Amino acid sequence: MSFSVYESYVALCNNERVIMHDIDSNTENTIILPDLESERKIDVHNKVDIETYHMITSLAFSEDGKYFAVCTNRKQLCLYETKDLKLLSNRTLIRAASRVRFSSNNDIVIADKAGDAYLFSTSCPTEAGTFILGHLSMLLDVLVTQDMKYVLTTDRDEKIRVSMFPNCYNIISYCLGHEKFVTNISELPHEKSILISCGGDGIFKLWDYKCGSELISVNFYDKISKCDIERFNQDLRDCQYDESVDILPVKYLRVYYFSKIESLIIISFYSSKILLVYKISGDKNTQLKANYLESITVETEPIECLLHKQDLWVLTDVGLRVFKFDNDRFVTHDALNSTIKCLNTSWQILKNTIVKRNLFPVLYKRKYDNVQEYQERKKIRLAGNTE
Repeated sequence: MSFSVYESYVALCNNERVIMHDIDSNTENTIILPDLESERKIDVHNKVDIETYHMITSLAFSEDGKYFAVCTNRKQLCLYETKDLKLLSNRTLIRAASRVRFSSNNDIVIADKAGDAYLFSTSCPTEAGTFILGHLSMLLDVLVTQDMKYVLTTDRDEKIRVSMFPNCYNIISYCLGHEKFVTNISELPHEKSILISCGGDGIFKLWDYKCGSELISVNFYDKISKCDIERFNQDLRDCQYDESVDILPVKYLRVYYFSKIESLIIISFYSSKILLVYKISGDKNTQLKANYLESITVETEPIECLLHKQDLWVLTDVGLRVFKFDNDRFVTHDALNSTIKCLNTSWQILKNTIVKRNLFPVLYKRKYDNVQEYQERKKIRLAGNTE
């Protein structure tokens, strides 16, 4: 489940469908993804119908809006032209993707759950992806810098790695300091030489990433309610996970250029209706400051959120809701919310086909009772010997 916005286009998706809504013309088109292209079509895995879990996990526009890419958890990557919704490629990934992004030259970079990153060309859309680097741990985010000189990757083992691009075997630095997995990274919009990162430790950090130097660290422990944390811990227990947390993991980090000296950042979380809003000011040569502005509460846990032209778009089970930035606060954008009512009507119809899924199993350790399993097998074996 994902959505993206570029100019007047709003793309909204769930399962195998993408809705493309043009706000200016008030028109709407629906795209059904093509069948998976593979030499060996897999319909069943571990006795489960794979189509049951066929969900779109990422949808994104290129920076110039010329293309949009759709990636599903069944290892499918589709590239479309935005203007005429023409399918340019339908490629199969080696492994399921954990993060999909466009680079500034419109190529697609993908981080996968095996710890590898691949680059997919848009100029040669039928070519297979090119392997660019690998980690020993699962990748959670990947970013090719705006100047196309570096690729930054984060993994489940708290590391942020900075490599040259495209010669990614040349590692420049590591940004080390997080105590848990790092789920999100982004260049600071008003100062591209600074990286912002966050994940599972209740802190976001700003880095001079080229030398791996931490600039500031901001704790947001006190911004999250204990009820939300306990609800998340109960979810972990219900799913038989070992860990108990005292802060919620970050789901999304969104950034926006506000001025030559300031950027806005939004942070959303798993198992919480809260979004935190900060304004970052300064640069490496002056004092960097992170000012907390507010907490925004929406109806349910945000499925996804993004910043577009100083507007905050939030997708929940209820639908899309838009806020505009006014006097250092986000307020409801009544005009735009009225305009997208028909899009939310489509969402209400389509969301009924969404398969509820667990969003955090890759981040935490699961407990297995091997002793109990062994004893059960032993009982069966002994019972068979006595017969």
